[in-house]
Amino acid sequence: MTSSYPAFVPLLIGIVVAALTAFGLLGYGFPAIGRGAVARGGAALAGALAAVAYAWGLVSLFRDESGTSQACQDADPGLYGQVNGFSVSYLPPGLDCRLTSGGSYAAAVPDFLTPVMTGSAVIAVTLALLAVAEHRRTTPSGHSRNPASARRSGHPEQKNT
Repeated sequence: MTSSYPAFVPLLIGIVVAALTAFGLLGYGFPAIGRGAVARGGAALAGALAAVAYAWGLVSLFRDESGTSQACQDADPGLYGQVNGFSVSYLPPGLDCRLTSGGSYAAAVPDFLTPVMTGSAVIAVTLALLAVAEHRRTTPSGHSRNPASARRSGHPEQKNT
């Protein structure tokens, strides 16, 4: 999703959502690892890192929301005289300074954030899939832990008397 200039409201909403997501995943991840659910906890922590990297990128755009030309000048003073426009991306966060010659260069958002965000998201998804596979392997099929679902499925709940 690209735009010609950063917009205040989408950036602010994105920052808040990414920060809340990161805090929630951190709050889930560390206790899960402590309980021995390493894949589940690791997936949450990797997801939290991806959310923090995304928030950092959005904060970088937010800081330059009113000064995109200054960000382009700071990124490459030699090329700044050839800048004829800006292009903003919200996923991944980025500000490109378009040149009259047809090229562009990145400004405002640190170069390492996109690889960190992407790598963390891939690790989070991989660990989440491993956690699901582990859960399916260790949970006996046909047995439900929830008595209400056992009644719905036609299997009566057994009680020790």
